[in-house]
Amino acid sequence: MLTKKQAAQYVGCSVRSIEAYTVKGKLNPARSKGIRGDINLYAEKELDKIKSEREQVTYIERPQTDTQESNAIELAAKSADIRGLLVDAIREAINTATTPEQLRYKTFLTLQEAHVLTGLKPRTLSRLIKEKKLKAQKIANAYRIAPPDLDKLQN
Repeated sequence: MLTKKQAAQYVGCSVRSIEAYTVKGKLNPARSKGIRGDINLYAEKELDKIKSEREQVTYIERPQTDTQESNAIELAAKSADIRGLLVDAIREAINTATTPEQLRYKTFLTLQEAHVLTGLKPRTLSRLIKEKKLKAQKIANAYRIAPPDLDKLQN
């Protein structure tokens, strides 16, 4: 008698597949008391039937024509090019230092951007917001600070 996990390894499938075979009635496990509750135990004879059924299933691959194959190759090449462009754009965006002058013209600043302007750590800014010493709005579960409110804090 095998546990569910052992039965899955024996058959060569997942534990969820064993559960599905049990629900469909293809497997009838014996119940046994375990430390955390009842355990299903599976007989090897029933598992052998499932195993032979699974081995009889054959998967037929659809033949590809030359045009399908060339289209697939072109699509893979294009997606690789697009991925490369996206990676380059992301790297450029990360490496582009936002200057304090550029930040002054934004409507709202994140804690990280406010850190660039003030030199105060984001954690300190967050504490000041919670203590109501710095005015901020919570947008999408994150604080946003208006630049004039930062000026008031520094004065």
